[in-house]
Amino acid sequence: MNRNGLFLAVLAGLLLGGSLIAQNRPTPTRIGYIDAEKVVQAHKDYKKVQDLRTQAERELKPLRDQLQPLEAKLRAGNATAKEQQDYRVLAQSLQEAGRKWTERSNAVLKPITEEIDQVIARVAQQQGFAIVLDKKVAATSGLVVYAADELEITDAVVRALPK
Repeated sequence: MNRNGLFLAVLAGLLLGGSLIAQNRPTPTRIGYIDAEKVVQAHKDYKKVQDLRTQAERELKPLRDQLQPLEAKLRAGNATAKEQQDYRVLAQSLQEAGRKWTERSNAVLKPITEEIDQVIARVAQQQGFAIVLDKKVAATSGLVVYAADELEITDAVVRALPK
């Protein structure tokens, strides 16, 4: 066998051997699901989100309470020009305040969800899951109509969260 033939034989052996090893490696094929809301609520920093939502509600409720009677008058068609103007100003204030609180809430939630995503990935890999779906999203979208209980990994994810 000449030198090129030997090189090709060795190369073929390495390629075939590598593909045989790759075929023996188990590929996850299971699809699991979690209750994402339950996992987020179990996170050690979720209290920060709750506190922020409480603050937001304290600020937004008075605006909503002022808007309700004006909205009722507008719907009935008997609001004065001043009431219509007051309604527009209050509605804009409520919208801006709501946007501010949403941004603040998202800023607090982002590190929580990023950490949870990492934990979900780790638990899924350990248990041989290729895909993990949010139980509520899958059900409400019609993506999943049935899933066996043993495919739920919510409790395993909650246990794996940092304390």
